[in-house]
Amino acid sequence: MNILDHPRRRHLLVPIVIAAGVVLGACSSSGSSTPVASSPTFSSNSTPVDTTGQVLPVSSNPIVNTSTVQAFTIDSVLVENNVDAAGNTADDHLEVVVTNTSSSELAGFEVYYTFDDPTAQISESYFAKLPDSFTIAPGATRVIHFDNSGAPDHFAVSDFSLYATSANALDVTVFVSATDAAPQTATVQKDAGGTETAD
Repeated sequence: MNILDHPRRRHLLVPIVIAAGVVLGACSSSGSSTPVASSPTFSSNSTPVDTTGQVLPVSSNPIVNTSTVQAFTIDSVLVENNVDAAGNTADDHLEVVVTNTSSSELAGFEVYYTFDDPTAQISESYFAKLPDSFTIAPGATRVIHFDNSGAPDHFAVSDFSLYATSANALDVTVFVSATDAAPQTATVQKDAGGTETAD
């Protein structure tokens, strides 16, 4: 009798073949055409980034803040027609002006912002936990910038976001949180045309 014809031998061969396939599959990743996604890491200001340092979108708002204390305001959100501290024209970018209306210093700032493209019916969101050094004194105002300039109070952004790549008008919503302060939200529209297009 052939060894393959024996009923018991056939049952033993199936698990051996399956096990061999699993081992071979695990060893032959270089021939795979499907890339393995790497887990996101975090930059120094706790923004999700990939292995190349590119800022990644997030699937939902990770900020947990149940405070009801009204301690700050979002005075303005700019996405175009920006100017620098000297009043000179600056490159278009997301800029959030925050004022501390309380009698205590504010710290622990986190920002969650969303770009909605109603024309293409797509949306993407990003998150940044600002460094501990980003504090606002009582009555003071500070500006949070999202660009890749590396200047003080300027935080990293994705070069591939809808803001950078879509020529459609965008709705931009910003959610700002600080420790022991009620989160604040503001929305602004970015005109069609992409960045650095005359409005």
